[in-house]
Amino acid sequence: MKKYKSILILVICSLLPLLFTSTIPFALPTYLDPNSINSTEHLWDGEQVLYSITLESGSEYTIIVNSGSWSLDVSIRIGETPYMINGLSVDSSSTHEERMHFTPSKSGDYFIQLKSNSGSGFFYILVESGTTGSATGSNIDFFDVSYLLVLVLPSVFILAMGLLILRKIAARPERKPSINVYRKKEKEDQDLLEINEDVMICESCGIEIKKKQKKCPNCRTILK
Repeated sequence: MKKYKSILILVICSLLPLLFTSTIPFALPTYLDPNSINSTEHLWDGEQVLYSITLESGSEYTIIVNSGSWSLDVSIRIGETPYMINGLSVDSSSTHEERMHFTPSKSGDYFIQLKSNSGSGFFYILVESGTTGSATGSNIDFFDVSYLLVLVLPSVFILAMGLLILRKIAARPERKPSINVYRKKEKEDQDLLEINEDVMICESCGIEIKKKQKKCPNCRTILK
């Protein structure tokens, strides 16, 4: 019963990081309003930023990312969850603007991820209603499990280390409880005079042992 209780506590502890890593992404995105420009946004080389927006099913939208005079090669991804495991992407070689046409299959919140493939600088992002201008590339399906690994690896690590520790603890030899081995023994000396003296007696097997020994040589009981 004690073993199963330890495993239960370990499983609960390993799920705590999963609770944080699965909920934090929903608090990270910057909210966008359709037809409203978010200007002076910034990206460092290799950095990713996340936005969320509410879109209507069947309506056409155009996602525009423009860096003006800043040479930013930006890729656009859009999906239904902030984990960005799957969805649609546009990634052309343009260093000033990316434009993506998108029609949602259902109404609700969508998440837009921008990544700087090269360059750092400022840009604006606009999600317009309707199809405006030419897209800088075709929409490509993507499937990326990298964030899924980040999501579960802390929990897997804690669970694995905990099981290893429990296994080592279980493999240790069980220590027998210490016992009090002092007691009075009455015996006669050569002159048949009765005297009392303290001797060490193992209460597990009853043999006499040397007073300074810490373990019974017969039954291996730990003494105190």
